[in-house]
Amino acid sequence: MARFVGAGFLAYLLTSIPMFGRPAGLVADWFTPIGMAAAYGPGLVLLIISFIPGYHRMIPTVAVSCTVGYLAACGLWFLAWNGWEADTEYVTWLMSFSGLPSLAWVLVRPAREAVAVLVACAGLAALITDTGRADTITSNVLIESLWGIVFTLSFMLASGRVVRTGRLLDETRADAVQAAGRTAAVAARNTERARFDALIHDHVIATLVAAYSNPDEARLPQQAAHALGELQTLATGADADADVGGAEALGRLRAVVTAVDPDITVVTRRDDVADVDVKYPAVVVRALAEAVGEAVRNSVGHAGPDAECAVLVEIGTDVLRVTVADDGIGFDLDSVPPERLGIEVSIRQRLRELPGAQTRLRSAPGEGTTVQMAWERC
Repeated sequence: MARFVGAGFLAYLLTSIPMFGRPAGLVADWFTPIGMAAAYGPGLVLLIISFIPGYHRMIPTVAVSCTVGYLAACGLWFLAWNGWEADTEYVTWLMSFSGLPSLAWVLVRPAREAVAVLVACAGLAALITDTGRADTITSNVLIESLWGIVFTLSFMLASGRVVRTGRLLDETRADAVQAAGRTAAVAARNTERARFDALIHDHVIATLVAAYSNPDEARLPQQAAHALGELQTLATGADADADVGGAEALGRLRAVVTAVDPDITVVTRRDDVADVDVKYPAVVVRALAEAVGEAVRNSVGHAGPDAECAVLVEIGTDVLRVTVADDGIGFDLDSVPPERLGIEVSIRQRLRELPGAQTRLRSAPGEGTTVQMAWERC
């Protein structure tokens, strides 16, 4: 809108050029350049700064200056008037755009103030016309003023509505951006909290439970060292952004499995088209490794003493899939509370937060359990 109003000042300046200095001798010679600068200058500045984002903060001041400049030009006319009357209809170029300053005013001020500005500008322009026009031409200040007011009022009110709507949209958008930022911050905190909860459950609590149940277990030192390493990595965020190669990803998955039970068989299957140098996001490898560790721990702890567990790792160019299966006692999926940390947080929720990841859990009493965790590159 500022650009539109500024363009209006430029248009009226161009159309008023033939009227400058006429009627000849009605006002002093100095009035035309000074009055023109006062009346049109702020409007032209408004047009220019509307194209320069860095100067948009000046729009309110310049918009108000458009009205001040016009009123100043009207006041200067009376000072420059030579005291005689012209036998012509138009005695000043100020009459042609008496409503435009109110459009500039409504950009930054309330509409009721803009109406007052419109009345003042139109009234002064009509008074100048009545003063400088000869009695041979019928002149009425009130009618002249009302003509300018009525002609401009609808445009001014429409401009005010557009400005208010735009301001409301800007405020709404700003509120939406702030709300989105707050939501994202909360989601990030929740995600980090969930990751920390899962790590504590998967490694720290699991190690403490194992130490309490069987303090002489040979793999306890390795399991404890692994838990400390995971906590250190979480604290430093060392691999948060780095990609992980296929061999390293396989090594991490093997390490997680053997940390729980070194006797579990890990089978690797690589797609024929898989690049040996394939890379996976570190966050994907970490999430899969932690979920696999929980699945293996569940199998060792709940499948039964005679159950056998195996892990299948499938590596592809755009896929990383791990299946943990046992032939243990199994369980009824419907009987597991949805809030149970081991399944919901450590496996499902952890992978649910990764784009392209999915989890499948199959089990039944007496039929063993199979947990398939996969990630596909989007």
